[in-house]
Amino acid sequence: MTTTPDDGALPESTDVLIVGGGQAGLGMGYRLREAGVPFVIVDDRERVGDVWRARWRSLVLFTPRRFSALPGLPLPDSAGYYPTKDEIADYLEAYAEKNALPVVAQTRVTAIARDGDGGGFVADTTRGTVHARAVVIATGPFQYPRVPRVAAGLHPEVVQVHSTAYEGPEDLLPGRIAVVGGGNSAAQLADELSATHEVTMIAPQKPWFIPERILGVTVYWPLKLFGVLSSPADSRISEYIHSRGDGILGTQAKRAIRAGRLRLLTSRVVGAAGRELELQDGTRVEVDGVLWGTGFRAHYPFVQVDGALTDHGAPRHDRGVSPVDGLYWIGLPWQRRLDSSIIHGIAADSRELAEAVQSHVRRSGRLEG
Repeated sequence: MTTTPDDGALPESTDVLIVGGGQAGLGMGYRLREAGVPFVIVDDRERVGDVWRARWRSLVLFTPRRFSALPGLPLPDSAGYYPTKDEIADYLEAYAEKNALPVVAQTRVTAIARDGDGGGFVADTTRGTVHARAVVIATGPFQYPRVPRVAAGLHPEVVQVHSTAYEGPEDLLPGRIAVVGGGNSAAQLADELSATHEVTMIAPQKPWFIPERILGVTVYWPLKLFGVLSSPADSRISEYIHSRGDGILGTQAKRAIRAGRLRLLTSRVVGAAGRELELQDGTRVEVDGVLWGTGFRAHYPFVQVDGALTDHGAPRHDRGVSPVDGLYWIGLPWQRRLDSSIIHGIAADSRELAEAVQSHVRRSGRLEG
């Protein structure tokens, strides 16, 4: 018999196991609850939303409140127009409670494999073992920080922090700071640090700054009205935007560059020695500290299912559907459409993926136990 826990306990079996209790996992749970499919969500954090609470103090989303909500529940009006990371964390916690989503916290999945006895999958966790007909992996792509190997060449006195470990400017000693990266996080942090440090932002290509508003209206509204946000990942507009690299929403860093408060170099870090970073174009940058905004690498060591991952450890999938029958992914950038990488995209992605999951559960019958 499949079960859906209501008491925070891990069941021995369920129809669908969702790994990850962030926005993607919760959105998926909402859709399965709508469809009447038994499921359980496991998450390794203490509280729903803790993945957001752990981010740097000043973090504000670059998406407006209207575009930062999950299906079935708007963000409260008390949240800022651009919600803070703590407002999002509290919203996710309230979302799970309002929709009675069965989240088993402080539970880390250590291995997922095929269940040779009854079909489906068996997941080993820090709370025990659970059998499931289907598994949805919703841990996202931002789990393992990427820092270039050359970083090891810097002098031990040069403070190095990845953006995931950064809390505020006090994490870096006074002096010359390099912020390495060309995305939204790097731009936000470079701008923040420029108020207290001598900052050089090193981006691999010229940043693409996108204004927050057009004719007084948030840029997201025309993008939504003209269908850009929902463009399929393989459409011409999506492929063009993808080829441009990460767009940086907001022009605060751009204004800091123009004002001379922030130095911008467009090249790649290819070496490091002592207190210097060496760039691909031959430039050398002296530093007293480095903030690495260099993203993350795909790494899913707990997925021990043949055919589920590429040779480089990235998910194999077609719009979230794995070639492994019964295995699914949600919360990946460009998973189905342009906005799959932001909270707004979870509503459509989860609706379409839930249909595939529900169909699989119907075909495979029920677990016995």
